[in-house]
Amino acid sequence: MAIIKELPTLDRPREKALRYGVNTLSDAELLAILISKGYQGKSALEVSNELLSEFKGLTMLSKVPFGDLMSLKGIKEAKAITLAVIFELHNRLSLKEKENEEIEVSSEYLYNKYKVKLSSSTQENLILIILNSRRNIIREKTLYIGTENNMIFSYKDVWREMFSNQGKYFYLIHNHPGKSSSPSKEDIVFTSELFLESKRLKIPMIDHLIIGDDGYYSFQELGKKYV
Repeated sequence: MAIIKELPTLDRPREKALRYGVNTLSDAELLAILISKGYQGKSALEVSNELLSEFKGLTMLSKVPFGDLMSLKGIKEAKAITLAVIFELHNRLSLKEKENEEIEVSSEYLYNKYKVKLSSSTQENLILIILNSRRNIIREKTLYIGTENNMIFSYKDVWREMFSNQGKYFYLIHNHPGKSSSPSKEDIVFTSELFLESKRLKIPMIDHLIIGDDGYYSFQELGKKYV
């Protein structure tokens, strides 16, 4: 087999990824990019194909201990570390997704998760919680950290995050530093307008929580009028 540099440009894994996207690469091509170089007489792509054949695919290869990876032909310490790190990242992401799937997200759950962080803050924080169609959390984003008495915010920031993450539902959380969780007139107007806009865009806002010294306030009942 020819070395990768001798392959037609668009058949080379890196060039193929740049032109068509990483998701178009085969398992062997993905591995070849990570391995980078083969050894005398073997290209990185050939080494990748041999590894996948020997271990019957990526799943079993990912279970090979770090020490054993280094003993494989064509895989030295640096490459073994790269592969071990990639496999470990995958395992952690899988565990995180499983944890999220098992959690029943609710206003109370979010309050318990954020109360320590937000109750100790001297600034107002506005946090967006994005959920998928199964109502599992897929992203938690702090949109703004403002002054104690003022927080400038644009609705567009919510929709930008929702669309870019393909969110289907969302929660908003903000805090009243050193104050009651009772909503101000501005909070009520802001939340009502956002509920209406979420209805128009068909991206339901499940709740808006205000966390204060006395616990939390939920706008969920208000939201039922709009969604």
